[in-house]
Amino acid sequence: MTTYSSQPGDVPATVSFDELAAQLAEQSHPSEIHGYLCGLLSAGAHPDVQQWLGQLAEQMGDNSFDEHTKQLLSQLFLHTQDELTSGSLSATLFLPGDDESLGLRTQSLGVWCQSFISGFGQGLESRKVSDMVEEVLRDFAEISLIETAEENEESEKLYIEVSEFVRLAWLNVYAEVCGLPEGSSGDDRSGKKGASKTLH
Repeated sequence: MTTYSSQPGDVPATVSFDELAAQLAEQSHPSEIHGYLCGLLSAGAHPDVQQWLGQLAEQMGDNSFDEHTKQLLSQLFLHTQDELTSGSLSATLFLPGDDESLGLRTQSLGVWCQSFISGFGQGLESRKVSDMVEEVLRDFAEISLIETAEENEESEKLYIEVSEFVRLAWLNVYAEVCGLPEGSSGDDRSGKKGASKTLH
């Protein structure tokens, strides 16, 4: 089970992937929401939490969330924003935990990548990006089609490798577009090479 804990002074305390998934029911996928948010922020957009909640509710065909859902989504927003602005390499993808099937985790990774592309496009609008960013977006488009034929050790290893590639590529895109100092957020691009092998 993936959880996000707040730093002292942050509220609310924790976000659980399973809890948010249950709370959203059929409305949306937690990885879709997080991927979209990461894309939006990585493109340099600066919504506050209330603006983002309103935008999210509108996209989901609803005009409101109950208070508990708002609390979970607000913490997800604030935690993700804090991870990015702190320049930490520990930022994480919001995906199902290791106790879930490899098929579900793989599907969620694909959903995250596709949603990142959507959020990034909306946040960027018509501005130009570097060749590196364009390449990452192409890689994410390929990874969004990822499938797992069998649940075995080799497939598990590939999932871990690809998800780590996605995580570092996300941090590189944020650093590139949002102008963080060199080396502060995933500046090592070496993990990029060859990470998209035989994904689908």
